[in-house]
Amino acid sequence: MPYLNGFFKILYSFGNLLAKIMFLHILWLVCTFLGLGIFGLFPATLATVYIIHKWFVEGFDIPIMRQYWYFYRKNFLKANGFGLIWGTIGLFLYTDYHISKQFIQSFYFHSFLIILIVLFTISLFHFHTSFIRYDLKSFHYLKQSLLIGLARPIESMAMVITLLPMYYLYNLFPIFIVFMGSSLTLYPIVWFSYRACVLVEEKRERIHKESTSLL
Repeated sequence: MPYLNGFFKILYSFGNLLAKIMFLHILWLVCTFLGLGIFGLFPATLATVYIIHKWFVEGFDIPIMRQYWYFYRKNFLKANGFGLIWGTIGLFLYTDYHISKQFIQSFYFHSFLIILIVLFTISLFHFHTSFIRYDLKSFHYLKQSLLIGLARPIESMAMVITLLPMYYLYNLFPIFIVFMGSSLTLYPIVWFSYRACVLVEEKRERIHKESTSLL
């Protein structure tokens, strides 16, 4: 607003952002419920990431509800397909981890599984942004997510590290989970993933220009 400046402008912008994050969480809850929980979870989460990503690209003044609902309906089946793939991989790693911990008890195998779980988590976080940002064939999204995670390890680890302060925040103030849990958790994860994608794209463009100039 033009008549606001200084501290009050910052306060207004912060309050406006919190209101949008709360509204986005409500949409996530409603659309997860509309999909009967398990079938609505992944489409609703992808739609939430879609809106947050658009905030970083286009700013906060976008029609949230209309664009959220459009993305949710358009990608409902595809999102559930990817949700099944990621869920299967995650369940496999979870089962292997507990089998290794209880029965195999090999330090090297256990360490290998932990590395796989970290790579899985990073790839899953990057997948949401990759799905929204790129037009790829189905399984190429999985490859792209992993490659971005490996190419930008700092941003990738930062996404995982942000879960720690979120964990303590939700333990101290559980009310945040009720009113903005999904979107508040996803916001920093999407920001780091967005930054990683931008930096990878800039590097790719720079290499392409350099190789073209040599011809």
